[in-house]
Amino acid sequence: MMFLLADALPQACMAGTFHSKGGIPLAITICGLVVAVFSLAKGLAWLREEVLADRIGHTPPDRHAAKGWLLGAWVLVPPAWLFIEDVFLFRLFGKAECFASFQYAQEIVFRGWFVLVAVLTMLYFGRTIFGRK
Repeated sequence: MMFLLADALPQACMAGTFHSKGGIPLAITICGLVVAVFSLAKGLAWLREEVLADRIGHTPPDRHAAKGWLLGAWVLVPPAWLFIEDVFLFRLFGKAECFASFQYAQEIVFRGWFVLVAVLTMLYFGRTIFGRK
């Protein structure tokens, strides 16, 4: 992984990336990825539960509140983290010559977040939005 980053980033931006000041952001990123996988897995499990309940003619359990809370957390928390990272963390610990690389990385993360929220919305509420059973 480091050899890929070494080609993409200037050498000045590589020093201290995963050691001195990058430990907390790296831990938060890993936690975010774990929670993203969990959210997708829960969405698939809830969808399967609904489909099985429809097949046997039962009413599926009402998971609307849980879905709403989980999706709401995804809508609010990652943009807040990106804001904190930009306004506070990079300005305190970042290197000025690395700001363009930092902005590009945040843009990629934002696009991934946007896709994840769209997928979770369709996974959690797609049947309700499109009026399908």
